Amino acid sequence: MKKKQKQNIVLAVIALVIIVGIIAYNYYIDQIKIKGFNFGNKILQIQNDLKKMQDDYESKIIQWTEGDLSKEELLEYSQIYISGLEGLITRYDKLTPPVPFIASVELFKLSTETQLESYGEYIKWIETQDSSFKIRSNLLLQESFEYELAALAKFKNAQLGMTP
Repeated sequence: MKKKQKQNIVLAVIALVIIVGIIAYNYYIDQIKIKGFNFGNKILQIQNDLKKMQDDYESKIIQWTEGDLSKEELLEYSQIYISGLEGLITRYDKLTPPVPFIASVELFKLSTETQLESYGEYIKWIETQDSSFKIRSNLLLQESFEYELAALAKFKNAQLGMTP
């Protein structure tokens, strides 16, 4: 009978260890999901702020091309826009992404940095009317768009758990 009791105790301990392991694993997975959700909200806020800034700046450019805004006013607003982009870039640095999302954050940041460089060239075009600056601006803007598409793809893959 003692041997049977020892076996039962060993089986009970093994069952308890398995149950505790399953509970701990589920807790860990839930925590990862919560962190991913919170991170997703932070990156979404940065992207929303970027979109709003872009829309506002494009609106100013349209006003300028229609003659409703002077060159000097557009250049002044351009500096505000550039400062805003620089602020967004620092917000990427303050994020603590879960490991699967690191590559997407780096690409989002690279997209914004490239966009910043593009608008720097665009401002030079406004100042000088030298078309080479506008061409360079357009090329950089296209590059920025490609980085953003890659970032979105990596972000979606990370959400789905399809990270390499």
